[in-house]
Amino acid sequence: MSSKPKKVEPEKATERPVRPPGKVPEAMVIARHGQGEVTRVGRGFSWGELSGASLSPRLALSWGVRLDSRRRSTLQKNVESLKGWAVHGREARKPERRAKELEEEVEKVAKVVKKEAVKAEKEVAKVEKEVKKEAVRAKKAVKRKTAKPKKKTKKKTES
Repeated sequence: MSSKPKKVEPEKATERPVRPPGKVPEAMVIARHGQGEVTRVGRGFSWGELSGASLSPRLALSWGVRLDSRRRSTLQKNVESLKGWAVHGREARKPERRAKELEEEVEKVAKVVKKEAVKAEKEVAKVEKEVKKEAVRAKKAVKRKTAKPKKKTKKKTES
């Protein structure tokens, strides 16, 4: 009896999705009463609303989202409320991604600040150079005004 060794598959790193914080949104339905329509709270979301919000039914049920399998309508308001609520769960699932985005943003700001600092340093150097030139000119002007007039000496003529 020869038995083949079983292939051991490596375990998949399945990330369990984090349930979004807050209360699960309520599904709204449009009911006909008399000659008008009334919007009221429904039993749950339809399959179309779940797929419109990019949620799998299994994930939605594990998060406590109610599902009404009899409903066939897809209301955009329900899709948007589900998306808005589920986004928090997706963001919580991917903190590394958000951290990376923030790091990139910080790097961009740092580059801009560095460029501005270099510009400011150049301006400061330019102003300092001009101040030094003005100081030298002022010293020369002061020397000219305070300098004693030179005595004129008569040249001796040889006789």
